[in-house]
Amino acid sequence: MVGTAAKPWMMLKEISSDGNCQTVDVIYPHFPVQLYLNPTLLRLLMEPLLDNQERGFFPKKYSIHDLGTHYPRCIGHKDGVQEDMEVEESANMVIMMSAYVRATNDKQFAEKHYNISKQWTQYLVDNGLITGDALTTDDFLNKIKNSTNLSAKAIIGIGAMAQLAEVVGNHSDQQKYRQIAEKYVTEWIRMGEDPSNKHMKLSYNDNNTWFMIYNLYADVLLETKLVPESIYKQQDEWYLTVQNKYGIPLMSGRPETKFDWILFTAASSTNTKLRQSMFDRTAQWLRETPTHLPFSDYVDTNTGVSPQFMNRPVIGAVFAPLTVKH
Repeated sequence: MVGTAAKPWMMLKEISSDGNCQTVDVIYPHFPVQLYLNPTLLRLLMEPLLDNQERGFFPKKYSIHDLGTHYPRCIGHKDGVQEDMEVEESANMVIMMSAYVRATNDKQFAEKHYNISKQWTQYLVDNGLITGDALTTDDFLNKIKNSTNLSAKAIIGIGAMAQLAEVVGNHSDQQKYRQIAEKYVTEWIRMGEDPSNKHMKLSYNDNNTWFMIYNLYADVLLETKLVPESIYKQQDEWYLTVQNKYGIPLMSGRPETKFDWILFTAASSTNTKLRQSMFDRTAQWLRETPTHLPFSDYVDTNTGVSPQFMNRPVIGAVFAPLTVKH
């Protein structure tokens, strides 16, 4: 904890990667544990990021990626030079802000940070449906052109902004952002669904591919109800057919998975059999893993081997199923 008694902040280090400070897309998979146990801690994680950008210390219109390349030097990026995840981080922030406000009824927080959340949402409106070549939080995959999963998060982020607008009483913005999100979902399904009608694709540009659409978690968590039940049912049925020994791979053609995203997917699943299977396979890996490290989030679903990722904040995602209503 840092800051003052009147204004405490909670700082987070990115572990087993590059040591960034306050990385937004690490806080995002981590945030279910804070949301479930004590939502105030989520606010204390977001406020350093909000403070930095509201003071004008980051020159871009989208959300900053982190507050410093190497913890504990949390000095931000005044020059705008960073690992850009423009859509990813902007949507992450707006979704987490809405989740916090819904959990606490903290209208004052929504009002105080309304302008910056609206700024980020406008970026999502302009760039979220057609993302082009963009990094996602899964940056080990490099840039993905028109990632279906990333666009899902952007659209739900716009829906989250409609919720913040409702809280502050701005019904014009509420209606505007809700209508945009609903329109985008229709387009997202049209461009993102595989011609087989069995699953969503890795990207709009690649038929006969699939990806774990873990970003649907936010639609369930926030109860935005933007994505139709038919898509959830379709995805659940597909996942049952592609599971390996230790879970669902992140994407077609590769055996690796991330347990944070498996637990996000379990939280958003409408299929009791699938959800239990995801829990069971995760538990089986924990019992049998040949990798003797604190809970690794990145593993091979066939062999159970992990590339040394360990003890990372993203494991807060195991609380995701406890944050939703089923």
